[in-house]
Amino acid sequence: MRLRLSGQVLTGVVGFCGIAILTLTASVVPANAKQITSLSTIERTTTTKADDFYNQGVNKYNQGDLEGAIAAFSAAIGLDPNDAIAYVNRGYTRYDLGDKQGAIKDFTAAIRLNPRDPVAYVNRGYSRYDLGDSQSAIQDYNRAINLDPNYALAYYNRGLARNDLGDKKGAIEDHNIAIRLNPNDALAYVGRGNVRDEQGDHKGAIEDYNQALRLNPNEAFAYYNRGVTRYNQADSFGAIKDFEKAADLFLQQGNTTQYQQVLELITKIEQQTGENLVSI
Repeated sequence: MRLRLSGQVLTGVVGFCGIAILTLTASVVPANAKQITSLSTIERTTTTKADDFYNQGVNKYNQGDLEGAIAAFSAAIGLDPNDAIAYVNRGYTRYDLGDKQGAIKDFTAAIRLNPRDPVAYVNRGYSRYDLGDSQSAIQDYNRAINLDPNYALAYYNRGLARNDLGDKKGAIEDHNIAIRLNPNDALAYVGRGNVRDEQGDHKGAIEDYNQALRLNPNEAFAYYNRGVTRYNQADSFGAIKDFEKAADLFLQQGNTTQYQQVLELITKIEQQTGENLVSI
């Protein structure tokens, strides 16, 4: 029996905002395991040596030994070079290690072996998106959606890419579909809220952030981005409360980089008056 890997689909996270003077860069990272679709368990009457290495790879990944996981998946591929799932999981692990070009190569190999796997297209699309190639990412998401029209994650990720390219209408449409397909996805509401805020629909944006927090009270990006909208609507007190809550959550979740960025942002706000916050 093959084990399942708890972490297989790369999910975008809505853009990080900041005071323009600080030039905080957008932060887009894979979602945590709660937002990641798991592999289906594959039952086999016999276990091959390639399966043994594959299972080792899953175990090492789940234990945090990413280098060991890559070595095990590579051994499995060496014994069975037609194993598309092993390529997908090695690509996912390479992405986690920061080797995004290597991840793209693995997802491309998986697609060559199984061109009807929407997961491989979504993963390659997100890797391309994270490297700044939003147009190619959208092409991959389109393929995934053609293969599985009910794939909420593909719509969500495409919505992020469309927004980055300035297609606000398309981004809203994609987030609407993602929400319809998965109404409990907090990040889809945050993503739609960001687009609404950029369009000047601040009331709609706050409604989306509020709904995201009802679904997931620990969604730091919802607090952060609601704080941005509140600040730009002259609600400095509410904004600071949201930023402080976002900072606490980032710290609890081990996201020390964004924790420090939010602390710097709070300090900057306290030192300035009348400085608008913008998405960057």
